[in-house]
Amino acid sequence: MSSTAALDLDLVNQSTMRVQLIQNYQPVQRLNEFRLFYQPPNDNNFYHVTFKMILQLSENYNDDYDYEFFYQSLDASYYVTCKLLPRPLIIKILNKEIYEIDFDTNDLKHKHTLTWNQKLNLELNLKQVLPFLQEKILKSDPSNTSIDQILNTQQDYEFKLFYQPLDDFNIYNVTCKLTLQDYNQNGDIDYDYEFFCRIPNDIINTRHVTCKFLNPSLIINILNKKVYGIDFDVNDLKCNFTLTLQQKLNLELNLIYDFFS
Repeated sequence: MSSTAALDLDLVNQSTMRVQLIQNYQPVQRLNEFRLFYQPPNDNNFYHVTFKMILQLSENYNDDYDYEFFYQSLDASYYVTCKLLPRPLIIKILNKEIYEIDFDTNDLKHKHTLTWNQKLNLELNLKQVLPFLQEKILKSDPSNTSIDQILNTQQDYEFKLFYQPLDDFNIYNVTCKLTLQDYNQNGDIDYDYEFFCRIPNDIINTRHVTCKFLNPSLIINILNKKVYGIDFDVNDLKCNFTLTLQQKLNLELNLIYDFFS
């Protein structure tokens, strides 16, 4: 076989392979835009992240973010913006979404200056998890029934809220219930610390206060489920944690001062 004939045969084979690849190609489903709450590794802060597919060049983007970057995959390009959410604001968002406790939404517009390390860490980690996040969102059930059944049960609570005490970096889910004469603590012991207290203007009734520690990943999961319908294993809400004596004392003293004094 001449070299020319061999070259022609090779070109035909390559063309046939390309046709087969095109015929077998199944396009990956992509979201044009999605949002989520996120905490990257090696960073104690929470962020709200927006991904927008770049369909065409446009300057019609708002500047409500603290860092921006571009992400290029094999079949799509994204414009990504990240906004830092301080813990007090995270607590306000949680209380609004779960317990309908209002707050000043202007707090959401505050800007923050990120360090070089924060920006780099955010960008590197988000680029790694973007495909996984898209797949998780596409497979999620937008219903909030499961999480509402656990966090927002309709019982005779005096109040339920998310709370961060002074001198503690952690966030807790706190419930307070009046211990009436027929008070009976039913169900699982789904908390990490409890105490009883009375308030000065009500010497008859005693309050039973329970506190549940929420780790950062669980806070992110709760927000993403409640706001954006992104699924997670709700059994994580039932995990118990061991608090230190200092945490317990600090929780009790601050809660009494803030709500019962």
